[in-house]
Amino acid sequence: MEKEWKIWERVPEETSRELKDFSPLARQMLFRRGITTQAEAGGFLKAEYGGLHSPFLFQDMAKASERVWRALENREKITVYADYDADAVTAAAVLLRCLRYLGAEAESYIPDRFTEGYGVNLQAIESIIGGGSKLIITVDCGTNSVDVAELCLRLGADLIITDHHEIIGGGASCFGAVNPKNPNDQYPYRELTGVGVAFKLAQALLGDEKAKSRESYVAGWEKWLLDLVAIGTVADCHALVGENRILVKYGLKVLEKSRWMGLKALCAAAGADFGRAAPDTYTLGFMLAPRLNAAGRLEHAGVALNLLLEDDAVSAQEKAAALNAINERRQNLTQSVLSEAREQALGYPDRPVLLLYKEGWPKGVVGLVAGRLAEETGKPVVVLEKGETDSTGSARTHGEFNLIEMLKPAAHLLSKFGGHSQAAGLTVPNQNLEAFYKVLISEAEKQELGESRPVVWLEAELGESDLSLESTDEIAKFEPFGIGNPRPKFLIPNLKVQSIKLVGSLGQHAQIRLRAGSKEVPGIAFNAFESIKKLKTGDVVDVAAELMREEWNGHRLKLKISDLKIK
Repeated sequence: MEKEWKIWERVPEETSRELKDFSPLARQMLFRRGITTQAEAGGFLKAEYGGLHSPFLFQDMAKASERVWRALENREKITVYADYDADAVTAAAVLLRCLRYLGAEAESYIPDRFTEGYGVNLQAIESIIGGGSKLIITVDCGTNSVDVAELCLRLGADLIITDHHEIIGGGASCFGAVNPKNPNDQYPYRELTGVGVAFKLAQALLGDEKAKSRESYVAGWEKWLLDLVAIGTVADCHALVGENRILVKYGLKVLEKSRWMGLKALCAAAGADFGRAAPDTYTLGFMLAPRLNAAGRLEHAGVALNLLLEDDAVSAQEKAAALNAINERRQNLTQSVLSEAREQALGYPDRPVLLLYKEGWPKGVVGLVAGRLAEETGKPVVVLEKGETDSTGSARTHGEFNLIEMLKPAAHLLSKFGGHSQAAGLTVPNQNLEAFYKVLISEAEKQELGESRPVVWLEAELGESDLSLESTDEIAKFEPFGIGNPRPKFLIPNLKVQSIKLVGSLGQHAQIRLRAGSKEVPGIAFNAFESIKKLKTGDVVDVAAELMREEWNGHRLKLKISDLKIK
């Protein structure tokens, strides 16, 4: 599908005067991110660690911290209950590392995706309490587990919920609930991920006077956990603004010198060479997170958690290699299901939302397939594995479409569902599939989701003088990039094609040399699209591209071309 190009509004004169200390390019990028004052710009660009909010601004944090310290002092057994995605696995690793550093007897429990399903389940809680745990701490789950909270109360165990998912109904009533989405809470930043909330509990525990009075106390030790926090934050696709931006910025610095043997082995297995290039959000989101997610998708997330908790170098390498192999299998399965789901989707070209399901589609990859199809079609997509009596899977959205608001009116047709505006999990009795789809279509129409071409948002139009390494340095000040702070693409018009060369094992990428006035600029187009295939030397083109600093072949500017129009 041909993409529509849109350029963001230019900086108003008043804002430009307010941001006069910044370059025109930086002003445009700041304005695009909703930043219009010197103070806001300074806070955003510096993103200092001291800008994190106190964890005790959560209304239940003080009593949650006090209860954990009571367990520590009384040598009580603590169980950390996690979900099975990368956000939850890193959250569990953060909390377990912290608790064990403080001397706790702490264990973990992660449900099996295939036999237990999403969320906290009653059978597991009964088993955990029966095994001697009187304190259970959830990470990245539990907010809506009302029955679990009641069971813990009845069996005499304390439940502390740390989560970030939307609260449906009244939520669970437990010993302590730490969730930035709680409407009764006054925590000033709502967009923390599951691992971000777990880190807040770790901050509270390590900031307690009881921790500071220990001989082994090291001020700022919690910063060693930030590499894990950064991975989970990027993996869960949350906006990299506010506290998330700070956590990821410092997490990337920590990752370069990580003290966790398992994480270092994972980086090596993924091919992340920090001697050649510093880690960035691509490293987190496309190299590390998929491998951590793969364990829970195909086998058990405990494989990933055990790697992150491994302190022996040889065992860490073995576990990282095993996780790598699982990820390769996940990639192959994803491509197979994606192909079949695309074929199904072709039968519903006019539907504003897609509901796709089939027997044998692995639960572990349907979320990935839904995400890919949502991006390709510009529609919300639900992909399910159809079982004997129920169909279970994931929903992903496109743009500003809110999945939870789409699913709520269909709650009576679902066995369970949960998630947030951009991603959700759900189970549908097979007898309700047709009625469920009718509700989805109705809700999609209410949200006024129309057919639309994929949009490429362009930061600004650049001229010949902007094509410089100085511009890449200005752009680098805005890192780390991600959702809410995307890596900027620019419109660069009237470039003359000097040469074209297909590269890659299948000739799937294209190297293009372009001329802008007196400057010749190299470009690369990955997974060359239709326009590239029609391109010939001498053509004049407009390109939508990122500006890159290429360092391995000498310092020079390079364009990463995401779209191109022949004039």
